[in-house]
Amino acid sequence: MKNNVDCPICKRDTPPEYQEEHHLIPRAVRKRKKYAKLPELEKGQDTITVCCSCGDQLHKLFTEKELADDFKTIIAIIANKEVQNWVKWIQKKPNDFSIGMKNKKRRRR
Repeated sequence: MKNNVDCPICKRDTPPEYQEEHHLIPRAVRKRKKYAKLPELEKGQDTITVCCSCGDQLHKLFTEKELADDFKTIIAIIANKEVQNWVKWIQKKPNDFSIGMKNKKRRRR
């Protein structure tokens, strides 16, 4: 059973139903030669647990290539001005608030 976690982006205490694994190197680009040998992938350290709102927002702000090239660490993500503006907004919302949960697309496995 999952427990609440503090989202590393917005720092909100997030219930399990509002958590997701965010791939620091998006799955769509990881087979490209440029990314396949990154140490993060080889060590299995390429995901972080974030709230669904922050995970969705990252994919709205940045392309998959930008995420893989410029935002493959949590430090790089939270240093970005657009992300900081997002955090200021989302931190005012309740911990169980999540944007787009009703129409969130689920990937087929």
